[in-house]
Amino acid sequence: MATAATLLALVTPARAEPTTLSFAEAMRRAFARNPDMLIAMEEIARAHAIVEEVRAGSLPTLSAVATFTQLDSPRLSITSPGAILLPGTQFNGAGTAALTLDPRRWVQWSQARENVRTTRLNAGDVRRRLALAVGQTYLSVLAQRQIVQADQLAVQNATAHVDYTRLRLEGGNGTLLDFQRANALYNSDRALLDRAQFLLAQLQEQLGILLGENAAVDATADVQLPDAPVDPKVALDDAQRLRIDLHLSQELLTAATKVRRESWADFMPWATASFEGFYQTPPTQTVPTRGWQLLVTLTLPIYDGGLRYGLLKERRALEHEAGIRVDAELRLVSSSVRTALVELERARTALGSAREAARLDADVVRLTTISYRAGLSTNIEVIDAQLAALNADVNAALAANNERQAQLDLLLATGRFP
Repeated sequence: MATAATLLALVTPARAEPTTLSFAEAMRRAFARNPDMLIAMEEIARAHAIVEEVRAGSLPTLSAVATFTQLDSPRLSITSPGAILLPGTQFNGAGTAALTLDPRRWVQWSQARENVRTTRLNAGDVRRRLALAVGQTYLSVLAQRQIVQADQLAVQNATAHVDYTRLRLEGGNGTLLDFQRANALYNSDRALLDRAQFLLAQLQEQLGILLGENAAVDATADVQLPDAPVDPKVALDDAQRLRIDLHLSQELLTAATKVRRESWADFMPWATASFEGFYQTPPTQTVPTRGWQLLVTLTLPIYDGGLRYGLLKERRALEHEAGIRVDAELRLVSSSVRTALVELERARTALGSAREAARLDADVVRLTTISYRAGLSTNIEVIDAQLAALNADVNAALAANNERQAQLDLLLATGRFP
């Protein structure tokens, strides 16, 4: 009988090595495979289908009907013996062409075409938000791998220190306290490394999900982002010209204004014309063998309980709401550009300081280790230097990630990416 562990092993495959993709390739796969992007593209197709559905109400229609009737016997007149009221076998065929001239359907057709443009812009906004999620996750994978490398270096340094204190203890020149302290630092660094490796694997899985892959995806060591504008005026101009979400808000306002302006169609009369040709055999007293008829109906709305006026008021409110959203979006775009410019400037300054601190702490570790082995410093000083170097390396990795994230934020704020 299989144990629970055996069954778990059967249904849980071992984690394979993640696929390494460049930043550009990751973006390409995300746009081609991400479920949200695929759904957005299907929404565009659905919007086109709705145009066809709405357009059908303004185009002519053709239909044909054929009827065959077989009675058990002809129906005879009671008052006139021998006179046939209803033949035993009858066939009737008719064709109808109809056209509705309704202004309401015309404006609905126009509004459906406008909705296609809105749906396309919405798909572009989905693409922008997806690019943000993929970009942030991709850069986080890169930063987390740098943290893993820093932890690995710390473990190597701690291992070397444990080996040295063991040799000193065995040679009678060291103390058990120094050896235990070195071991404690090693185990602490090892726990940090295990945690960092888990977080890296988690981020790689998240990146794979965003890319629509059924496996983890890793980032390359070098990421080349497009140049971001540093001039505030140029950045703001780019944002107002390129931001898809801003264009979407403006298009929604345009659509709402169009719907409100076309409310005139609700107050217009509409007409329906139909032409029918028929064939009847055998002919009856009221229906000849062949014939046709033309029917034209004109409808003039007079009073509908206030429905049209209620719709007009609702459309005006929706137009005002869309205008408020555009104004708010413009302020938000300007604010995001200014914030991103400050963020990038501060991140680049912090990155330079963090890298310099990591370089200096690495020298401190090297010099302290040499000094300790020469008997000029203590074990505590070595441990403190290694901890400081680890923190400096992690801070440098985080600062590098913050600088790349700030550059990505500025590109997104100005609309230059994706």
